[in-house]
Amino acid sequence: MKGQMVVETTVKVAAEEFWDAYRDIKRVRILHELLGEMVGEPRVEHGDGGVGTIVSIANPQEAFWGKSDTKELYRMIDDEKRITEVEFIEGGLKDLGFDYLLTRAEIIEKDPQTTIVKSTVDYEIDDKLAHKVSLIKMEYFQTAIEAIAKYLNTERKADA
Repeated sequence: MKGQMVVETTVKVAAEEFWDAYRDIKRVRILHELLGEMVGEPRVEHGDGGVGTIVSIANPQEAFWGKSDTKELYRMIDDEKRITEVEFIEGGLKDLGFDYLLTRAEIIEKDPQTTIVKSTVDYEIDDKLAHKVSLIKMEYFQTAIEAIAKYLNTERKADA
């Protein structure tokens, strides 16, 4: 069974500023700092942080994507369109039967100080395990996006 889930989150941060924090491994580092109980510490296993980079994340018990450690592959980082794609290649929900799990984030400028983040999860899972699709929690994206926006706004105020 193939499927897709989508959620949009609006934040009061300029699109370019949000993109800079969200486009690559920097996102996971910020989330680990802010939400360490939910996002493990990232470690680059291969690559320079761009496309083709493989990141290992040692997940805590309350992790977003399951309790086991995960490996993520950065498949696309499009600075012009502000789209990033990350495939989960090991651990997390893959351990629970998902054959394919890809997250996509599209950073859309609503106005100069407002951004819409469109988060998409594409997945494949055996039809017999279809009940596990409910384990994909799109509110996790909203929590992460709102945390990063708050972090960026706090950083901006501190620099002023």
